[in-house]
Amino acid sequence: MSMRTLAATGLAAVTALVLVAGVTGLAAPHHHRAASSITPPAEGAHIGRFPDFGQLIPPGEFQGRTFKLSQDYPTTRPTIEPAVKRILAIDYTKNWKAYAGAVFDYVLAGNVENRAPADAFYLEDNPVRRWYHVPWQHWGDSGREGIHGLTAEGPIYPLVLGPAQKGPELGQSYAVGFYNAPGGYLIGKVWADANNPDLDAVRREGGFPVGTVVAKILFTTVSVNEAPFLTNPIEWTAFIKQRYTSPTASGFPIQPRHLDTVRLIQMDIMVRDDRAKATGGWVYGTYVYNGAKSQIGQWRNLVPMGLLWGNDPTVTSHAEGNPHPTDKTLTNPDLKHTVINTDDKYLPPSHLGFGLRLSGPIDNTMSSCKSCHSAAQFPMMSPILPFLAQKKGCPLRPTDAEWWRWFRDLGPTDAFDTGGHPMDNSLQLAGSVQNFLAARTQQTGGLYKQQYWKGLPITRVFNERGAAPPQSETCKSS
Repeated sequence: MSMRTLAATGLAAVTALVLVAGVTGLAAPHHHRAASSITPPAEGAHIGRFPDFGQLIPPGEFQGRTFKLSQDYPTTRPTIEPAVKRILAIDYTKNWKAYAGAVFDYVLAGNVENRAPADAFYLEDNPVRRWYHVPWQHWGDSGREGIHGLTAEGPIYPLVLGPAQKGPELGQSYAVGFYNAPGGYLIGKVWADANNPDLDAVRREGGFPVGTVVAKILFTTVSVNEAPFLTNPIEWTAFIKQRYTSPTASGFPIQPRHLDTVRLIQMDIMVRDDRAKATGGWVYGTYVYNGAKSQIGQWRNLVPMGLLWGNDPTVTSHAEGNPHPTDKTLTNPDLKHTVINTDDKYLPPSHLGFGLRLSGPIDNTMSSCKSCHSAAQFPMMSPILPFLAQKKGCPLRPTDAEWWRWFRDLGPTDAFDTGGHPMDNSLQLAGSVQNFLAARTQQTGGLYKQQYWKGLPITRVFNERGAAPPQSETCKSS
């Protein structure tokens, strides 16, 4: 059965189901519960095809500004704008800081100026350019909260941010991502019919257009005392979980939430740059917040950590990494497609990723920016982190040949697993289809062919970032 032939019973019915499911099991402080995914609009406001968010306290108890999903996707392929042409003219292999700085300025332009930090990144306010969100991030326990559109990501384990982060409670992380016009164009192609996502669109379009820029800003519940580099923080109020909970296969029940403060810790970027065609076509970058810089409490306290444009699939050295950084960031001189910032006094010591590939402070120490995102496909036959896959009942290890499937240099139209539908490094796009079908099955009481694949389990996309391998005593000793 083709995805295009899914029974279209109407998005309104699916949305109604989302609201009912979102209310069930939510028992946050003061009896907060999930409210409507679409807030009552102002007179003349446009109600989009997709819900804006999934969880927020009831309108009668919340009077502040709410998140609006940017979903008026371009219907024709945009040309590359001059600012992106300037980025693509910089040789990232020779002048990576200039490249990272140009992308940074591009992302901030129109999103942060002349407003308080808590009012930044409401995309509808941007007078410079349009940015777009991926729909269907509102669904389930990790779904978008309604103030800033943040979705729940993975846990932050003790000591991964430094020796002051002692726990025992796990830190939480939340994020919101957005795509420029070329990226919005492909999102719109996949979701041209709100009731029938087009799984062939990514391959048919050749992946995201060259010049696509993606950014994600990430926040944490970890305190300044535990992570001193977050001093003079940028803080947002968000409707978050009371504590970290592991995701379930269904994404339900909804765990208790409350209004709390989160702090900016990281920004990730991806640029579709054809000069990286031989290693997958994307350049990744990460920036870390350090409030010790001179611009107190402002977005330019984000420090570039480095760039990555390939997985270096033959490099096996430094597999032990630096999981609990203390006084410095270790690097791997064997890597040819990763460059790490080693001469900026404001860059906090970081663990980096597997083999010291680029990975942000709240990311997993056994992965990399590219290895996670290259797993984006539908169905999600393989998890985004290698140790979440198993061999003989135990998590994969770097000594297993299968581990290295996550460190291939796949292209924009290459599916991670044979027969899968590639989503060109967009985990949000893959997750949107997955969430859509999860909502449909609850609505209809039935399952779809696309939710199965040759007997392999379909894993969840969201809330895996930062996860740790489940190690049984047998696996530890084997």
